[in-house]
Amino acid sequence: MTRKTKKIGKVVSLAAAEERRYSEQTGRSQQVLNQQRDRLGELSDYRRSYASKAPVDASISSVHWKDYQTFMQRLDQAAQSQRQVIRECEQNLEMHRQRWLIKRQKLESLERVLEKCEKRDAIYAARLEQKQLDELQNNQQNVFKDGDG
Repeated sequence: MTRKTKKIGKVVSLAAAEERRYSEQTGRSQQVLNQQRDRLGELSDYRRSYASKAPVDASISSVHWKDYQTFMQRLDQAAQSQRQVIRECEQNLEMHRQRWLIKRQKLESLERVLEKCEKRDAIYAARLEQKQLDELQNNQQNVFKDGDG
């Protein structure tokens, strides 16, 4: 392996590590988004459950009815806030995904360069080996010629 190939190999190794970090960061962003979506689902389920138990009795006090409505408004506000958190998480995920894709493309390019260098090294090594075999064969023929004469 030539010095150039070794250097490119090290660059590829560093780029692969960096790409892995970006991939893991993208994965973590996806997990956070999933968790936030789950929270919104739980909040929505709780609101539906609470709404299904709405006081329908005409005998409830106006204070109790007002408290019920206030609580429902708070649940709605919490759901709205959670949707905003989800939008932010989606934007964060998209940003991380784009960064990861750029690193991935860079890594793939570097891997192609390394592959070309390794092929070139293999061709050079094969030619060198063939040259050495040819020289050895020529030397052996010369020894036999000298021995015959």
